[in-house]
Amino acid sequence: MNVSASARRQRRNALFFLAPAACVLILIYLGPMLFALRASFTAWIFTSPGSENIYVGLENYSDVLTSPELWSAVQVTLIYAFASICCGLTLGTIFALLLDTQFYARSFFRSIMIIPMVITPSVIGIFWKLLYEEDSGVFNTALRGLGLPGFSWLDLAMALPSIILMDVWQTTPFFMLVILAGLQALDRNTVDAAKVDGATALQLFRYITLPHLVPYMLIATSFRAIAAMGDFDKIWLLTGGGPGDKTTTITIFAYKTGFSAFDIGRTTTIACIFVVIVLVASSPLLIRLFRSALEDRG
Repeated sequence: MNVSASARRQRRNALFFLAPAACVLILIYLGPMLFALRASFTAWIFTSPGSENIYVGLENYSDVLTSPELWSAVQVTLIYAFASICCGLTLGTIFALLLDTQFYARSFFRSIMIIPMVITPSVIGIFWKLLYEEDSGVFNTALRGLGLPGFSWLDLAMALPSIILMDVWQTTPFFMLVILAGLQALDRNTVDAAKVDGATALQLFRYITLPHLVPYMLIATSFRAIAAMGDFDKIWLLTGGGPGDKTTTITIFAYKTGFSAFDIGRTTTIACIFVVIVLVASSPLLIRLFRSALEDRG
C-alpha cells in the first residue's frame, strides 16, 4: 500500500512539473494547427480578397489526393528519409564503436565528428552546392586532378542520391552520439565475463552489444525519421526541388504551392496530409520504442 501511494505521489509530482511546458506547447502548436485545418476547407488564395471565407468542403483534399505531384513528392520524401536514415544509422554505429575504443586523441576525433551536426541546414545547402558544382566544384576538380572525368552530381539520375549523401554527412554524427551514449552505459562486467568464456568480437556484438543498443537506435531513428520527412531548407538551397520534380519533397511541394500559386487552401491541405503521413510512417518506430521502455520498466 505504501509503495502504491508513493508511486502515485511520484506520478503527481511528475505531472505537476510537466504541466506548464505541456500547456505552452499546446498553445503554440494547437492554435496554428486548428487555423490551418480550418483554412484547408476554404478556397483561400492570397490574390483573391475574401476567398478565405469561401468554404469548399473536401474539395481541396480531393484535388490534392488525386494530384500526381503529391504522390511523386511522397515517394521522394520516403525514399530520401529511408535511405538517409539507413546510411546514417549504419555509419553512426560504426563510428560509435570505433570511438568507444581507447586510442590516441580520441577526444579530439569525437569533437570534430560532431561539426556537421551543428552547422545550420542553410549553410550546409550552400556548402554542398559548391562541392557539387559541375564546372568548378570541389568534387569534380578533385576528379579531374586524378585524371578522371567530371560528374553531373545534380542531373536527373543523381540529384536524389546527392541530397541523400548531403543529409547522411550532416546526420551521421547525431546517430553516432546517441549510440555512443548507449555504449557508455553498457555493463562492462557482462562484456568481460563473455570474453573470459571465449566469446569472439562478433559474438559480443551480436548477443550483448547490439541488443543493448536497440533502444538507443530506435530513439535516434524515431527522431530522425520525423525530422528527415520535414527537411526543407538545405534541399531547397541545393536543388530547388529539381531537376524537374526529382528532389521535390512534400515540404517543397507545399512551399511551391503556397508561394508560387499563393493557394493557401491547398497548401494547408498538403500540410494536414503531411502530418498524417509523418504519423503513419513514424508510428511503428514510436510504438516499438514505447514497448521497449515499458518492458525495461517491467
